[in-house]
Amino acid sequence: MTEPASLAPAPEVRVTEERVIAEIDRVLRQELAFTGALTPDTTLVEELQLDSVSLLTLVVELENTFRVALREEDAGGIRTVSELAKLVVLRTTETPK
Repeated sequence: MTEPASLAPAPEVRVTEERVIAEIDRVLRQELAFTGALTPDTTLVEELQLDSVSLLTLVVELENTFRVALREEDAGGIRTVSELAKLVVLRTTETPK
């Protein structure tokens, strides 16, 4: 007997850096009214001029979307969109504690 489609487990979708960058772009545009160009090398603070509230908004949206927990100690090493995306991908591969 096969399960109805609504009860079947959802296929696991692999989180990629490109997918995270697309989500960062979405959050910046829809939640933070960003209108400029975004590349993987764009810096979060210097070029995007994100303040602590904007950074928190971005992080919370990424955590909710990708079901990850970003740690405060990670913040010091993250400067660019690409570095943030790589961190999110890394956190999706970790097993919950």
